[in-house]
Amino acid sequence: MVERAQPGRAEREALMPRVGLRWKILLLTALPLLALAGATLWFVDRAVTQRSQEDIAGDLRRASHVFENMLAASANELSVAGAVIVSDPRFFSVLALPHGRRDREFVATVTGVAHDFQKLAQLDVFEIVDARGERVASVGRINMAPDARAPLVSSELAGRAGKLAVPQLDTQVLLAGTPVRVDGRVVGTLLLGREVSGEMAAQLRELTRSEVAFVAGGKLTRTTLPGAVEHDVVRRLAGTTKTGEPQRIQGWIAWARPLPMAADPSTQVYVLLRSLSAETAFLRAVRGQLVELGLLLLAAVALASVFIAGHITLPIRQLVAAASAMERGEWDAPIDRGRQDEMGTLAVRFDAMRSRQRTYVRSLQEVARAKSEFIAVASHELRTPISIIRGWEDLLRGGMVKPGTKPFADGLDAIGRACESLEKIAVSATRMAQSDGGEGPPSPALCDVQPLLADAMREATRAASGRQVTISTEVEDGARHAILDRQQVMHAVDELVRNGIRFTPDGGSVIVRAIARGHDLAIEVRDTGVGLSDEARLRLLDDVYVPHDSRHHHTASGLEFNVAGMGLGLLLVRRVVDGHGGRLVVDGRRDQGSQFTMLFPGAVAGGAELEQAA
Repeated sequence: MVERAQPGRAEREALMPRVGLRWKILLLTALPLLALAGATLWFVDRAVTQRSQEDIAGDLRRASHVFENMLAASANELSVAGAVIVSDPRFFSVLALPHGRRDREFVATVTGVAHDFQKLAQLDVFEIVDARGERVASVGRINMAPDARAPLVSSELAGRAGKLAVPQLDTQVLLAGTPVRVDGRVVGTLLLGREVSGEMAAQLRELTRSEVAFVAGGKLTRTTLPGAVEHDVVRRLAGTTKTGEPQRIQGWIAWARPLPMAADPSTQVYVLLRSLSAETAFLRAVRGQLVELGLLLLAAVALASVFIAGHITLPIRQLVAAASAMERGEWDAPIDRGRQDEMGTLAVRFDAMRSRQRTYVRSLQEVARAKSEFIAVASHELRTPISIIRGWEDLLRGGMVKPGTKPFADGLDAIGRACESLEKIAVSATRMAQSDGGEGPPSPALCDVQPLLADAMREATRAASGRQVTISTEVEDGARHAILDRQQVMHAVDELVRNGIRFTPDGGSVIVRAIARGHDLAIEVRDTGVGLSDEARLRLLDDVYVPHDSRHHHTASGLEFNVAGMGLGLLLVRRVVDGHGGRLVVDGRRDQGSQFTMLFPGAVAGGAELEQAA
């Protein structure tokens, strides 16, 4: 037995990479330069940013002192204004008038006096409370809620002036309360106030370039910040007043402090913020020269990356695309096999694997289709012989047909024909098992082509008894010896000859020719039969087409003319050809016969194989 020659040294060297992929990556990568530039920028940026944050934290502390001084000064102004107003006879004399609860004339008089003083003071809160703690007049922009002013009113009615920052709806108000005394008796109190988070916040922002936000009870009352994200930052910082130091959070340096003179210092907070991005704008100048160097390095790296992407990653993407295409049943996605490195070797081996996989998958498709057709045909084929045998069994058991009579002989003949049909179905089942891989992969060996064809012709002729079709063979001199799996190829030729006889009328011919095409062997089976329509020829070229229709199957006792068989012949032929790495070519026209050519690449035996066999 002569095995196919192993790849030579030159072929093996062609598959080996000339330059390793690892060396290419090492030579083309500019990682050290990028690391140096990145480290330099990082250290510089870190040092400058740290210094900038320290400066910003100091600015926030100074801004906090400025704000608290502003708030204290505003409170003192309210206290002075209150003292001046309550000492004016026009004011305290009105409160000294006798009155009852909800005295409309008294309320109107007090309100009129309050309006006169409010025109001069122009305060946000201007309220007058009588000795009972009931508000008599409120002429300011903000009307204080009773609960908000109650602590301060109680202190003033006791004769003690006070200052208090209280939350009021969606804002906070700095109140200054002054008792109103007449003849040493407290007859009421005057509440004056300014909104803490209004004009004062704007002034603080202008003076210190700091954003300001006020929080009361976890609710943001006023802020100079525009965005929702910044508002969330303020709410998170409101509970950090005990840390005592500015903090960095989401691009801001912020300091949360209890609001001075707050009614509840734990819930009334003001937050000063400075944006890191705005404050570190000067870093651009520091980074400028480094950025120029970085750009040069980035340009070099970009060029290297483009080259790497095109030279190394492209074949990887091609392989990935080809693998994805295989999942969709597409087997011809292009891949580059000409590279002289590991990727080239991988592409060559992937392509070989894909070809084997395609052959295997299509074979499975053919087998599945053939099995379905075979089951349908076999169920149809079995009914007739079984019915015949069962019917004659009933007649013989019932004594209706006597031995030695003509009906008895006819019955035996019918049973014999039925058994022949069952035998054909069994043979077809055997071939179906062979089509499912029972014969295994081909085992090529040196063989004589002429005897191979003669054996195949003999098998086909035996099955065509009663047919008048001429069968002949022709073998060229260069095709007398080939390296093939003799048994598999003989079965394939047998199937093609049977197919030619089946579709060739009596008086026609079937010719089998073996032709050498360079190192390739071609075995042609040509008939003078009914030929092929264009549609039938295209269907036969489909690798997954099994030429049979179980719905129109007609039982054949032999190779009757123009009667289809079990539909497995071409399936077996294609499996044999694919197993040898070849292909099946189908040609023919209607009423002009047909030709089936099996091409076996590299199968023609050369002088070296013949010498080795000898």
